[in-house]
Parts: sequence; structure tokens; C-alpha cells
Amino acid sequence: MKRIGWLVLILFFVKVSPLFAEKVVNKIVAVVGDEVLTLYELDKMAEPYYKTFFKPGMDPLEIETLKKRIRKEILDQWIEDTLIGLEAKKYNIKVSDEEVEAYLKETLKGNSSSTVINRALKDRLRDQLRKIKLIQVMVRDKVAIPEEELKEAYKDFVKNYDPEPKYELEILVIKEEILVKEVYEEVLQGKSFRAVKEAYKDQINYIREVFKEGELDKSILSELKKLQPGEVLSPKKSGEVFQIIKLVKRESGTPPTYEEVREQLYEKLFQKKAQSYLEKWIKELKESKFIKIYL
Repeated sequence: MKRIGWLVLILFFVKVSPLFAEKVVNKIVAVVGDEVLTLYELDKMAEPYYKTFFKPGMDPLEIETLKKRIRKEILDQWIEDTLIGLEAKKYNIKVSDEEVEAYLKETLKGNSSSTVINRALKDRLRDQLRKIKLIQVMVRDKVAIPEEELKEAYKDFVKNYDPEPKYELEILVIKEEILVKEVYEEVLQGKSFRAVKEAYKDQINYIREVFKEGELDKSILSELKKLQPGEVLSPKKSGEVFQIIKLVKRESGTPPTYEEVREQLYEKLFQKKAQSYLEKWIKELKESKFIKIYL
């Protein structure tokens, strides 16, 4: 698992299975600084993985081996998460109610299901955002990308650039012919492809992908060449389904200029350096804090 993704991932694994509530003895699995980590909480975090990987009819010994492995991996991540939390408290990192609400609004955007966010969940989210803020501060102060390094990265980018023209497309794949006209009219009226997908759920599939010119059907390619970015082809039948295709972006066989890709190159280099720095920082935290594992 990636070392940063779990910071928010663990937050949402909060429902408790009655099965675990009945059988788990709430023993201590680790102590990190002044924080106590328990088996009960560990199994709450691991439950989604148990449901995913435990299959009916599996050998009990295989289940037990897999359970130990899942517990160990999640505990390792939880210890790191706890260390970062302790550092966030040490530096008095604050997260306002407005920041929590803004994050929730962005996270739940497009979620049509009714989601109830209680106070306890908001507090857990605040705790995770506090840790993320600390990481951002640490990385911002320690990671720098000189202009010379960006220009060297651009040289490598140009050297490895594929000259074949490319087309970034959004595609709606519609299963029922009766929906095609209705959906096409909605798209022409300006409704986004993602919004259409949300509205029709299982009746439509959504794809956004970059295709090389040679990968496209010749008749579709011929029509795409006449479009401007943002324009849409009329519905096409493909086997048993129908497709509505929008041209998002067309890339010629000439590499983009340095200015056009500078931000992209910066982000790539920053992420690489930030990951390296965070791994070093967490290693130092582990060495400097009291950690005792009982699992």
C-alpha cells in the first residue's frame, strides 16, 4: 500500500461488525508514545479487507495466516499514522470547522446517496486533516525543485516523447438504444459526461482516456479531425452498444513547449522528492519515539 493514501483511507472504515464485537478480546497490540492501540480498533480497520479477501470455503489455516498478514500491514500503517498525529499535536496544528466542511463538500460531490456525517466522524476527519496539514508543512519547508532540474526533466520528456498524434476522449457507452437520443440531447445541452453517468447509473458506462491515432477506428478518426475540443460526435453503434464521444483534447506529434508542461513536470518531481523525504522523516520518528508492539 502507498504510505500517504492510508492517511484518509483508514478514517472511513468505522462501522463495527457484530461478529467482531462478540469475539474480539480488546487487548493491546501496540503502544506508540502515550497512545494505546487495541486489537478491537485494529479489526475495525481491517474488516473491509477481511470481507474482500476471505472467501467461502477457504481453509481455516489459510484464513488465519491471511488475517495475521492483514493485521500486520494495517498495524504498521496505523503506527505511522499515530506518530504523525503525535507530531501534529506537538506543533499545535489546527483545523477549522470551515476546513472540515469544505473537505466534506468536495469529497461528497456527486454522491447522490444520503450520507449522514455525525460529530464523531467529523472529529476523526479533523484529526486526519490535521496530520495532512503537518505533512504539507514539513514537505513545503524541505522539498525544493530548482529551475535547472525542471529543464533537465523537460529534456528527458522531449527525448522520450511519442510523436504519434493523440486524442483525449470522453466516451459514454450506452446499453439500451431507447436511451441514446435522450442522452445525446442532454449532452448537446451542456450536461457533463460525468453528470450523465451519475444520472443513469448502471445503464451507462463512462470512459475518459487518451488514444493514439493508430488505435482509433478510421471512420471515427476522420470525424474527430473535424472537431474542436469540447465538441461531440453523433451517437455511434459499436457491436451491441452505442457510444457518444466527446473530443477533450487533441495532441499533435510535436512535443509541448516547456511552459506548457512545466507545472506537470514540477508536480511529478515534487511528488517523488516528497515521498522520499516523508519515508526518511517517518523512519526518524520511529527511531526517536517509544514504540512497543505486542501483536
